[in-house]
Amino acid sequence: MRWPYKAISLLAFASFALSGAAQGQAAPSPLTLDAAIAYAKQHSPLLAATKQSVLTKQAAIAAAKAEQLPRADVDAALRGSNQPTESALGFPLTPLADIPNQPFGNGHLTGLATATVPIYTGGRIGAETHVAEAERDLAQTNVHEVESNLEYEVSATYARLVEVERDVQAAQESVDALTESQRIARQMLSVGKIARVDLLKIDTRLADVQAEDIDLENERQILVGQLNALIGRPVDTPIIAQTSLPHPVVTISPDQAALAASTGNTQYQLAEAQTKVAQKSVDQAKSQLRPTISFSADFFKQSTDPFSVYRGGAIAGFSFSYPIFDRPLNHRVQEAKSLELEDRSKADQARLDAMQRARTATLQVQDAEARIQATQSSIAEAREALRIEQEKLKYGRGIMEHLLDAQTALLKSEADYYRALADHTIATASLKRETGQ
Repeated sequence: MRWPYKAISLLAFASFALSGAAQGQAAPSPLTLDAAIAYAKQHSPLLAATKQSVLTKQAAIAAAKAEQLPRADVDAALRGSNQPTESALGFPLTPLADIPNQPFGNGHLTGLATATVPIYTGGRIGAETHVAEAERDLAQTNVHEVESNLEYEVSATYARLVEVERDVQAAQESVDALTESQRIARQMLSVGKIARVDLLKIDTRLADVQAEDIDLENERQILVGQLNALIGRPVDTPIIAQTSLPHPVVTISPDQAALAASTGNTQYQLAEAQTKVAQKSVDQAKSQLRPTISFSADFFKQSTDPFSVYRGGAIAGFSFSYPIFDRPLNHRVQEAKSLELEDRSKADQARLDAMQRARTATLQVQDAEARIQATQSSIAEAREALRIEQEKLKYGRGIMEHLLDAQTALLKSEADYYRALADHTIATASLKRETGQ
């Protein structure tokens, strides 16, 4: 015998409450849509990684700016040979490779301290800093994009979860009604008021609804796991969703939505930020074609052992570099310019796509609203039609096909209504995402 859904729910709740009390744990409270979104923004690993990328780019800005500061290095080297020699190991910008009158030895120690100050870099440091700043802005825009997508995905999954849970309830009510009709049909069959085929029709319909109920329960478990993964907690965490969904009034027109998306859409803003990175990359590539000037100073010490110094000194000078003919650098400039044009075209397309998606979302909201109004009244009518057919069958004046048709119509009306509610929530979330509101 199949237990009614409400009885099963009450037994499961009582069992959970008793076990929780025994273990000192409270029963899970219902998770609202707003609470799920807030939890996701606090615990989503993807969103956390995206926010961390902003700090990564901020560190890249600091590294680029630090290139204009003086740099100091300390080096040391030890060279040994099987024959005594007077040639020491030399470093760049030092005359250590040829020092006369030094003592012969099998080994030489060399210490070197170098300081370098960039005087003119042709705008390289500024260009690299601007690129890093543009990439930081891109990372910040990406945070808004991930947040927007996360809110939409949580809303869509939550809406489907509520829809499936209401479908489960409707299926259980249908099972209860068919079980009652099956009981009446058996009584009527025993007194010869109906044929056995009528009872078989009810049995078949009852089996179909029970199979559908099993599928809906499995779908619910899948949606629970998906929602938990989205908001950033273990996928097997129990979820008690609200039985109703928010139903905000949307008054924006398709044209207004498209206008809002033309500037507020996060995907478009992301494409624009990528275009700015490409623009700064062009300046960075051009800076490589300009000359550079730097000042360097070296202080060195040399010895055949760690406790004496036979030669030391300092050397300083200016370094000048100018790429007079460098075809690879010129090609990199052309490559950066081409990439800028490519990203600009992508941004234009992203703007058009966002406007179209915003218009579509507005129409979907209107469509779902109309379906809610149309199906809301049909449920009560279908429920009353089923009651009449059950009464007619009870008194031997009904037709089994009419009863089954009425039961099917009620289940379909309820499924259509819950689907319309979920579609309205999803379309509203989509409209919010596309317009950036």
